Amino acid sequence: MPIFCYNFIVKGKLETLSFTKDKIDKLENLLDSFCSQTNTVWVMLTTTSGHLLAQRGFVYSFDVLTINALACGIFSSTMALANLIGEKNFKEFLQEGKKKSIYYITVNENYLLVSLFDDRTIAGVVKVASKEFSTLAEKILSEAR
Repeated sequence: MPIFCYNFIVKGKLETLSFTKDKIDKLENLLDSFCSQTNTVWVMLTTTSGHLLAQRGFVYSFDVLTINALACGIFSSTMALANLIGEKNFKEFLQEGKKKSIYYITVNENYLLVSLFDDRTIAGVVKVASKEFSTLAEKILSEAR
């Protein structure tokens, strides 16, 4: 029995994705493993339209829902810009700061992994682990359809 459902539009058609406790547990375990592997401060799995699915890491000093909404907006506007300049495979990007950085990667056309990490973590480690996460998460998410 699903514990929650998510409605989204794919190519102009409304679809519903149901999540069971088992699917959410698998995604959360995958996030736990990702955090351990990359030493990220915080990570979230969200839909590209802004529905937060799961998160891990230090969140007590963050307004998670605002960060989620802004991250999805930033990613969507960046994808729109990429399309305008003719880039169709622009699926990830890094916002690098002096002390903290954010790495975004699509899991598929409907999901986004956003990782916040600090200067103790190498961006390349986050990038490689994010690609591995995306492959595994896509398999879990496709089972939910």
